[in-house]
Amino acid sequence: MACILLGLAASFLLNGQAGAQAAEPRAMIRLQAQEQVSPPASIADLAWIEGHWLGEMPEGPVEHVILGAAFGHMPSFVRALSPQGPVFYEISVFVEVAGSLSVRVKHFTPSLAGWEAREAYIDRPLVGRDGDTFYFDGITFARTGPDSFTVYFLDRADGRERATLVIPFRRKG
Repeated sequence: MACILLGLAASFLLNGQAGAQAAEPRAMIRLQAQEQVSPPASIADLAWIEGHWLGEMPEGPVEHVILGAAFGHMPSFVRALSPQGPVFYEISVFVEVAGSLSVRVKHFTPSLAGWEAREAYIDRPLVGRDGDTFYFDGITFARTGPDSFTVYFLDRADGRERATLVIPFRRKG
């Protein structure tokens, strides 16, 4: 899995032009400290992110479809494409946990082989919030307008930071 993530990071790394929110994309990333308690938040705080979103990475388009909240969960689906076809799929769920939020993620190859072990998923708890910018462990969702947001993702492998991916999205339609 680490090799796949490293390859994706290399192919999808943008030049850091993510807008006025941060001069350096890495500044938009926060990591969970040991024993850190997640700040208060609810799934209703993320209501703005519901919808069908389109983004662009150097290798091709990416779609992020986020369903409305139900029972403290807000599921989503990501499809990343290249000119040769699908690169990967992702299923994620924003979920309320102990008065805060977490995003749980599972990745798949184009042939639907899971990157994570069968019963495993990546859990990224909320580590900070500034208005409509939500800092989860290693990934940030920052609202940049009524119909746009940017994802900042820290690619890590073997305990090392590799790159910060910056993916701006706009609402479809």
